[in-house]
Amino acid sequence: DFTTAYPNVKHVVYDAISESATADAFMAMYGKRALPNYDFSKAEVIVSVGADFIGDWQGGYEQSYIAGRKVKSGQMSYHVQIEANMSLTGANADKRIVTKSSDQVFALINLYNAITGLNLPSQVTAIDAKIKELALELIKAGPKGVVVTGINDKNAQLIALAINDCINSQVIDTKAVNLARQGNDNEVAQLVADMKSGKVKGLITYNVNPVYSLANSSEFKDAVHRIVTAPV
Repeated sequence: DFTTAYPNVKHVVYDAISESATADAFMAMYGKRALPNYDFSKAEVIVSVGADFIGDWQGGYEQSYIAGRKVKSGQMSYHVQIEANMSLTGANADKRIVTKSSDQVFALINLYNAITGLNLPSQVTAIDAKIKELALELIKAGPKGVVVTGINDKNAQLIALAINDCINSQVIDTKAVNLARQGNDNEVAQLVADMKSGKVKGLITYNVNPVYSLANSSEFKDAVHRIVTAPV
């Protein structure tokens, strides 16, 4: 209503913990800027590449994860965590594979290549033998397998989505989407640039503190200062 009344106003959203790349990838693949949902209770095989999904990743999925880890009933998913630093999710995994953050995207591409038989450009990593084993596990699990990644990179997220599409994963839900994160890194960067150049004459913030939580907080602070000190 506000932007309708004042069409010269633009609404820009950011998240303190950005999932912008995930939303961008989902938009490219499914036509809507959102995050997919996951029901880990349906999973037999879970491969996570740097996604702390029982922590704060995309709001957390600890309940559905626990629902698929009932030893007494025999319903026990096989969970492999690929990460650089120990996370809550990694601490609970059946198998934790430590690899450098810089190698994770290549491990993800190599996993895709091993599953599909394609040959997307990538690099050799120290865990490629284990990646081939995981590919076989995911192929065997089929619709009951899932791959998630916490890499804040559009192409990495597209690879994860493509793997899930290839195995027809029923764990991922692309219809009832997750709208917990609405931030857009590109629009935030453009806002800061426009503030610095003088294109933005006023700024309203609502229940946010960008000077504290933005990655480029000092740049944002300087841009705000330009607005405040600019002659009316």
